[in-house]
Amino acid sequence: MKEMVFEHANMKYCIPSDMERKGGIWILRAGRSSARPNYSVGPKISENYALHFVLNGKISLAFGDKEVMLSAGDAFCLFPHTRYSYWEPNGDPEPTLRMQWIVLDGEAAESALTRIGLHPSAPFLHNVMKGGLQAVLDQIYACVDDDTIGHEFGRQRCLYQLFELLAAAPAKRGTKPNWLEQSVHYMDSHYMEGITVTDVVHQAGVHRTHLYCEFIRVHGISPSHYLMKLRMERAAVLLTETDVSVTEVAFSLGYSNLHTFSRAFAKYYRISPTSYRLQHAPVLT
Repeated sequence: MKEMVFEHANMKYCIPSDMERKGGIWILRAGRSSARPNYSVGPKISENYALHFVLNGKISLAFGDKEVMLSAGDAFCLFPHTRYSYWEPNGDPEPTLRMQWIVLDGEAAESALTRIGLHPSAPFLHNVMKGGLQAVLDQIYACVDDDTIGHEFGRQRCLYQLFELLAAAPAKRGTKPNWLEQSVHYMDSHYMEGITVTDVVHQAGVHRTHLYCEFIRVHGISPSHYLMKLRMERAAVLLTETDVSVTEVAFSLGYSNLHTFSRAFAKYYRISPTSYRLQHAPVLT
């Protein structure tokens, strides 16, 4: 237990492995604290992403020109390069405020926090300490400073489990990612697996006409033409940069037979796949 000016704190430090760093998000340190009388921190600027969980008591958080009161079960995040202050609001001579926290870093950290609803302009969540979240925080605290080879997998597992639980918090239920953006990601990821616009409609959960109109409005092309574009551009790459047969190209792109692929390719490029390959063959000198 470390005695600080305004709190009693236990802190553990992590040296992230190369594998953790390559994953884009990692834990730097974790801790637990209990407030001392007249608890007050800041104004301060964090260099990393400090995610705090209120276990007991109340805390006031000031960020920018806003202020919010948080209580047991809530969470807040200090984002880098943003000024914050937080304090025990009642000035209790025997404060009950207790918190647990983890500090994160990495190029994917902010995206992960955004995914669960935390932003610099709204850096707090209400009523998230449910569904085993406390147990996951305790697991993180237990393994954060273990540098035994292989323990980084456990840290990453716990970290992703933490974000999974936060994403399922009551405040987030009923919200969905941007369906149009998700539709594009779906096609980009699975166009070689023979998916159809009907599959995209089912994944998006909207009416086919609505998908069609919104897709054209945003992307200037229909969903079916977007799928065709992805397949034909990939076909061109396979024909000119590999030695796979035209039949293999057809099957690789999800077509059930060579004839259907060749007809689609000729309609798109106005030339047969074989002629396209010959036309774009490298010139030997």
